[in-house]
Amino acid sequence: MSRYVVPPPTRSEPLPGLDQTRADLTRWLSLLAAIGCMLVWWADERAGLNSTWASIAVPLVSAVLCASAIAVWWRPRLHNLAAGACTLAAATYFIGSLVSASLIARSTSLYEVATNAQFMPTVYLGAFVTLSRGAATLSWLSYLAMLIAYAWLYGIAPPHSDDTLSHFWFALLLTHPVIILALSYIGVLHSRLSAAERESQSGRERFLAMLSHEIRTPLQSMLGSIDLLDLKVRGEPERRAIDRLRQVSGQLEAHLRDVTEYTRLDNPAWQLHPQPVDLPRLVQDSCDTLQPQARARGLQLHCHIAHEPRLQQALTDPTRVRQVLDNLLHNALKYTSHGGITVTLAMRPGPDGPGDDSPHGDALALSVQDTGIGIAAEALTRIFEPYVRLEERRLPRAEGTGLGLAVVHRLVDRLGGQLEVDSTPEHGSCFTVVLPLRPAEAASEAPQCGLRPLRPLSDASPP
Repeated sequence: MSRYVVPPPTRSEPLPGLDQTRADLTRWLSLLAAIGCMLVWWADERAGLNSTWASIAVPLVSAVLCASAIAVWWRPRLHNLAAGACTLAAATYFIGSLVSASLIARSTSLYEVATNAQFMPTVYLGAFVTLSRGAATLSWLSYLAMLIAYAWLYGIAPPHSDDTLSHFWFALLLTHPVIILALSYIGVLHSRLSAAERESQSGRERFLAMLSHEIRTPLQSMLGSIDLLDLKVRGEPERRAIDRLRQVSGQLEAHLRDVTEYTRLDNPAWQLHPQPVDLPRLVQDSCDTLQPQARARGLQLHCHIAHEPRLQQALTDPTRVRQVLDNLLHNALKYTSHGGITVTLAMRPGPDGPGDDSPHGDALALSVQDTGIGIAAEALTRIFEPYVRLEERRLPRAEGTGLGLAVVHRLVDRLGGQLEVDSTPEHGSCFTVVLPLRPAEAASEAPQCGLRPLRPLSDASPP
């Protein structure tokens, strides 16, 4: 038997995800830059290449970089402030080094200016990568400070023909605006692409909503007409045709629902609506609804529900839980040709034992077990991807869009739960949804957009 605990899906949440990426970049770039600065400073110090300014300023800049990395590690929301401090500290050091080398003529002055000149563009690059706002302003301020320093040292005249350092300064003044403008253009282009992506997502949702409305209206009329025809027909061939029409209409409605729901889950504004739910009744109703379909396929559908009072007043989103269960049941019916399907609703004790009142206390486990074809171990990581379907030659071609399990995957993650799969080829599969069990009296403390996630299981790993 292969067991697989499905990892959470990758969410497309622009603001939190981008902020987290910038925080990670700020943390690691600051730390690596601090280490690199100290290594270069140590090597130059041993070789006697450091000026007085470098001997004092480099350790201070490294301290600022380390402090910024620690601050972002402690509070990721401080990444903008930390990145700004790193940019200002590095720019101050570089401009100070240029001024120091120009004022104090030493044999190593040319080396110091050349070394700093090649690293100065990385300050602009780091600012544009790590800062969510103000990168262009800081970069132009740094350039303005360099321009003022050059004017103070050499005036506004062209560089002296016999002064190599002034030529270096002049070359920096000519090239740095190009770098800043290029990075600014890339930033604007990225913003426009992000806005276009959001607009495309919104347009896709509007299109699917319109398509759903335009298709569902005639579909409901068609289903009503089928029911009227069913009352009139008497012959067996006509009744089989009516049943086939009803089945195809149901499949069309299910496909439309899966496509619409999968697309809607990409929207960061999508929210849950937790409320007190009688889970045993919900599970029993879903089983009763699909009982005729199971019998028509010659399958037994059993429903086992634990006698636990807390399950009758659980805080969750009933619509989403029912959708998860229905998708799993339809998937089991699709790939089971003989035997039966068993639905189980039970309690799963928390890490500290039954009755644990911690945030990661008891959970409910909703499982759907079938005696179908099973799933090979190498396929377990793919079945929750969109538009992936298992094809089995012994069964008729599987109907559906391949979105059912992908929708289940995302819904379980939004409900704060975990999804587990146990499967043995030729013997069947068991999909288990583990959701946090919160009492109904905690409704006032429930988050608006989701429920508190469970602690990751430590005894389960992918095959």
